[in-house]
Formats: sequence, structure tokens, C-alpha cells
Amino acid sequence: MLGQKPVPTHSSAYLETRKFGMPYKGKVALVAEGGGQRGIFTAGVLDTWLDAGHDPFDILIGTSAGSQNLTSFVARQKGYAKRLIRGLTRHRRFFQMGRGLMGKHIVDLDWYFDKTQEANRLLDLDTAKANVADREILFTATNSRDRKAYYLDPMKSNHDWVELIKASSALPLLYKQGVPLHIGVEAKQAANTDFYLDGGLAAPLPVTEAYKRGATKIVVIRTVDKGFQAQSPWLQKLSAVMCATGTCPKTIDYLLQHEQAYQKELAFIENPPEGVEVVQIFASDKLQSKLLGSTDAQLRHDYKLGKQAGSTFLETERKAIAFPQEANSQPTASLHGENATSAAAYFLKNANGYMKSQHGASNRKHAIKLPIPAPRKPNAGADDINSRISA
Repeated sequence: MLGQKPVPTHSSAYLETRKFGMPYKGKVALVAEGGGQRGIFTAGVLDTWLDAGHDPFDILIGTSAGSQNLTSFVARQKGYAKRLIRGLTRHRRFFQMGRGLMGKHIVDLDWYFDKTQEANRLLDLDTAKANVADREILFTATNSRDRKAYYLDPMKSNHDWVELIKASSALPLLYKQGVPLHIGVEAKQAANTDFYLDGGLAAPLPVTEAYKRGATKIVVIRTVDKGFQAQSPWLQKLSAVMCATGTCPKTIDYLLQHEQAYQKELAFIENPPEGVEVVQIFASDKLQSKLLGSTDAQLRHDYKLGKQAGSTFLETERKAIAFPQEANSQPTASLHGENATSAAAYFLKNANGYMKSQHGASNRKHAIKLPIPAPRKPNAGADDINSRISA
């Protein structure tokens, strides 16, 4: 296991700029998308950042596989997520379609998380908790009763950290009714025991939530190919016919909810509020892995793409800090020769990765990463958020 505070391996110029540069105004958030076995791309990105000692984030939000990846990241366990995805998720015990015919879980999360309790697969939760003691880490989950998104905080919950990851990863229909959790939803209401499903249903890409919690720079690790819009014309047509009769199957209902939530977040990303920057990290090539059923070769391919994308991101950050005047005066032109526009976007694409950044309407100074996350500051609406979604 790695220590709680790995020594950064950036160039000395980069470290000096981070130390003496102007602090970033506002919080920096990291959002890790789900995607089942495609989460191995995220694992590659985060493992690269662990090697570099790069963790300047004040807020970390993960969905499904993203919550597992973020946990191994803050636990400083490089290679942990990759090992579980390549090992446990490919085991015949984990995924069997035939079990559904017998009324059992198609995806056996109980077995999966039991295996993580074995000595050679234990998470270093003590290190994880120490590393997020002064910041926020949240896992998204969907309440099966009201279908709303909930943001589970393992630092405040009465439930075990791993149990919250399990709830965030419980794919509907594949893991039957979900994971039971006893959660206080509103400050004035008694806590309820409800079943919780995969966070990807109601909060597949929780960028808006990061903004609500005070983030003005949001880094999003995507596990889909660039250009993905979550629009399925066939699903829209089928649901229009079947749901109009009042017999909307649960499967279609879940997929519709996922698409609608996804579209809402994509709209936010494309047009962020003034003063907000959203940076998306994509693979430079088409991901080969799938939600489930990927081969080991496909997983190794996508992990490598993640490592390359993580390196590309760090190099871009270094260049922006090394040449702050160019980054501040012409955030778009300095990268690919185009003039900045309202909601300016820059694209960096090469053999090592693909990154897309959206800015709010006004140009502002480029982010300066801090070696240690800044102390959390209370912001307007914080009390409302905590009473609305606590675990």
C-alpha cells in the first residue's frame, strides 16, 4: 500500500508554480463516471495521478464504478481497481445471465464485495478517511421508491463505506431490488430504510451537484467515447407507444430516466455558468471494453488508454501553469489557434489522450493546482444540501 501522502514527481518548475502561484478561486471537483468494466479507463487515469502525487480536489463524486475507483484513489492503492476489474468482474461467479431465470442476482455484488474483505483485497479505508478528512467524497445512488438521486457520504454515514459503494453499483434488474440503507432524507423527517440502486439512473454524470457544492473547476473522467449523447431514437419510440398505454416496463422506465438525467448534465457541461470550467477527459481511441463481459485484452487496452489520458491531462496542466500569461489572455488560442468565444472550448488531442474543456461566459485565469486541497469553505445553500441528502 502506498502512504497517505505520496511525494509528487512533477518537474521542479511545476511544483514551484503550484507553490507560489495565485491560488485557485473556488473549489476543484473530480467527477468519476460509472460504466461497469469500462471503469478500468478511469483506473488508468487515477493510477497515473497517484504516481504523480496529483490530488488537488476539494470534492470527489463517483457513480457506480466511479465510486469504487475514487475509493482506491483516496486510499492511495495504485492498481487496486484494475486488479478487481480484471479479476473479480471477469469471474464466472460474478456475472451469469442464467441466474435471472432462477430469481437470483444476475450480477452477484454480494460475492464481489465479500471477496474484497479477504486479506489480499482489503481496502485501506484508514488511509482513505485520513485523505478526505477535510473535503467531501460522495457516492451517487438512486432510491428505488422515489427514483431520486442521493449523494452518500461515507464519512458521515452509519453504514460501512463498502456498503455505500455497493448501493452505488447495484444495477437495476441485474441486482434485484437493490441495497437496503437506513438514511435520514430530511432534517424534519425520521430516517427511512429504502432500497438503493445504481447512481447512474438518477445521477449518471453528477457535474451539476459538484457545482451546487461550490466547485468552479470540475474535472470529469468519462467512460464513453467522445460525442456520446445518450439518445436512443428506438427507445423514445418504443416508450412512447408502450408507456402511453400505462404498461411501461420497468426496463424502459429505467433507461428513460437514465437518458433524461444524462441529457440534463450534458447540457450543463456544454453551457456552464459564468466563472465555471468543466474539463472532460476522454480516451484518445475507441474504448474496447463493455459494461460486462469484456475480455482481458480489452480491459488491458482501455487501462493503457487511461494511463495515457492521465498523463496528457497532467502535461496540459503543467503547460498552462508554465505559461500563465498565454493561458490567461488567450485560453483558446494558446492551444489551437482559435479565438475565444462565449462558452469557450479548447480541445487537446494527440496520441496520449483527449481532453475537452468548457468555460462559462466570462474568461478568467487558468486554474492553479495546490499541492494540498484547500480547507473547505461554507457556501450558500450548504445547509440545505446537507439536510436534503445525507447518509
